[in-house]
Amino acid sequence: MAQRIPYESHLNAAQLDAVTYYGSPLLVLAGAGSGKTRVITYKIAYLINEMSIDPKNILAVTFTNKASEEMKQRVDALLGEKVEVWIRTFHSTAARVLRIMGDAFGIQPRFTIIDQQDQKMILRKIMKEMNLDQDTYKPEKYAALIDRAKDRLLSAEEAESERFSTDPLFFDIYREYQRRLSHENLFDFGDLIFRFCRGLDSNGDALNSVKQRFRYILVDEFQDTNHAQYELIKKLTFPDGNIYVVGDEDQSIYGFRGAVVENIMNFSKEYAYTKIIKLEENYRSFQTILSASSHLIDKNSGRFGKTLFTRKGKGEKIVFFRAASDRGEARFIADRILNLRYNEGYGFADIAVFYRMNAQSRVFESVFSEMGIPYSIVGGFRFYEREEIKDILAYVRLLVNPYDEVSLRRIANKPIRGIGEKTVDALVRSTIECGRPFFHIDNGLEVSLARKKKVESFVESMVKLKEIVDSTYPPEFIRTLFETSGYLDYLKGTGNEERIRNIDELYNAVEEFSKQNPSAPISEFVEEVSLNQNNSDERFKQERTYLITLHNAKGLEFPVVFIAGMEEGIFPHYLAGEQVSELQEERRLCYVGMTRAMEKLYLTAARVRKLYGTSVERGVSKFLLELPQELIVFSEEEPEQRFFSGFTGPSFRRYRFSSGSGSLKQRKIPERSSARPSEISDLKASSRVVHPQFGRGTVVEISGEVAVIRFDDGKKMMFMLNYTPLRKDEE
Repeated sequence: MAQRIPYESHLNAAQLDAVTYYGSPLLVLAGAGSGKTRVITYKIAYLINEMSIDPKNILAVTFTNKASEEMKQRVDALLGEKVEVWIRTFHSTAARVLRIMGDAFGIQPRFTIIDQQDQKMILRKIMKEMNLDQDTYKPEKYAALIDRAKDRLLSAEEAESERFSTDPLFFDIYREYQRRLSHENLFDFGDLIFRFCRGLDSNGDALNSVKQRFRYILVDEFQDTNHAQYELIKKLTFPDGNIYVVGDEDQSIYGFRGAVVENIMNFSKEYAYTKIIKLEENYRSFQTILSASSHLIDKNSGRFGKTLFTRKGKGEKIVFFRAASDRGEARFIADRILNLRYNEGYGFADIAVFYRMNAQSRVFESVFSEMGIPYSIVGGFRFYEREEIKDILAYVRLLVNPYDEVSLRRIANKPIRGIGEKTVDALVRSTIECGRPFFHIDNGLEVSLARKKKVESFVESMVKLKEIVDSTYPPEFIRTLFETSGYLDYLKGTGNEERIRNIDELYNAVEEFSKQNPSAPISEFVEEVSLNQNNSDERFKQERTYLITLHNAKGLEFPVVFIAGMEEGIFPHYLAGEQVSELQEERRLCYVGMTRAMEKLYLTAARVRKLYGTSVERGVSKFLLELPQELIVFSEEEPEQRFFSGFTGPSFRRYRFSSGSGSLKQRKIPERSSARPSEISDLKASSRVVHPQFGRGTVVEISGEVAVIRFDDGKKMMFMLNYTPLRKDEE
């Protein structure tokens, strides 16, 4: 017999309402830090304990194995015994049902689930047989398109009829890919929900059987469901099933993965008589943090709206600091962390630094290592452990040491140049194993004539690089390496912006190293990286500060949070442009980051940040301008006199940051008029302009000191004119 649970003493009024409500359907809008997981687990316990529901008839679905395991443990602890409730991810649920009921769906239950690498390998074989150049037609691109089609529940034929892609080759590739999976009884990740939904559509008896088994369905993080996931839930519950969903439209941040925020917004329209309960009491943050983040998210349209409150107290004001450079920003954050650790009683693990793009972590890793701050990258690799960075460093290592077999094997076919493992084995046997550098190939290379020509072409390019590796200024050499190797073009072909930015950030790191070590060759940079990586191993086993992208921060909380890179083009991301839906998702991402902070919140920006090897001056993020000024302490780095012009009016005070005492010291800075650096005195809508980084474009709109420019490559971006050096396009 399960133990009695004192619901009234464990839950607040809204939580208790959500747990004890027995009508259906139910939509619980759980604000940040309001006890979402608590409500779901108590709801499951309530169904079993108080409503005498057989645990086997309950299905709870979420998005991560970690979340499902946590729910299982909490439910078992509440009931005082292990129960047979299905608490699984969407994909795990689909896989389990397909294995049990596969015969009913025409599926052999002993199918194999393949990963992304297997998926790409199959696509490479197909494309090779179709005589498609894989430097032009990327397997990664077609894998992503297939995943998207399956998320939309589209077969190859349906995708073609709906003109899902403008690439006519895609449909033939998709068809052949599915034929091979079916022939070999393979499922990729997207197949699980896709084939489950198709099976339910084709077999009414099977659908009724699954609906009878899972008579009570709970969905966690409902705002993150994609089209296929929502359709699966509807098949099992619509129109009058027992459906309970929990989510927060303000925390929908995974649109790039296919999440559809409209699923939660339209839920009450899809399901008649939906009861909506809002959880608005926050147990995580001080009121100042909640008020500021709520004020920000109020700028988004199409919301249910919530008023978050806490009983924890008001708390400190949010601190905003603008540094002269990205390195200055990292040093400020490092200084604050050390002060928090040694003067204010916080542990390193109480502190997290959030950023919008992975490439931003590099400067923090560098500065934290210099200042003795232990850190951990959450949800990703340290900068120098990322694949593309290791590839470029392997090129340099091989140029410096042509006996380095490990580096040779890593980069011989990156980018793809027709030098497979067997050819590399032959090259190693004929050179390195014989005690000769791999550059010296001769007739002893036992491969076909065609393969030998490819090896000779590769070696020839490496020989040219070897001749200049020690004598060329490292930043210039790294640029030459990018171009000669074809690696940067290879990355651009994948369309992976994050990896391209990481390569750009590597260039910044090399340039930074050369400024500090003017006469050092590129080989010393690589050596320093290796030493720093090795020397850090023991240090990073201790308590660590966390470096996390904002997308990976969801679901976490920390006493102290820094959000770095609060600049236009960084956050919000430049790819968001002026699309309302994308900008609103970026704003939700900022809201999520801010509401991770429990006690202290710092927002930081850099006046000048290096991007693509060029120092770019940027205005502060529009999100900062949308926050209540009275809740923020503004500071900037000396000796710079300028500050951003986004804050105006008599209530705005300007401050400098003064270091030395371990605390922020506020000193009023005299107001000054900011001169527009643009060479154009009569800038207006329709003006043709040239930007030093983004090239030629047309001014679409001007509002005060802000201009919206559409560039000739199609990008549409916003700039603060006070700090944007535009010139008139004379062509």
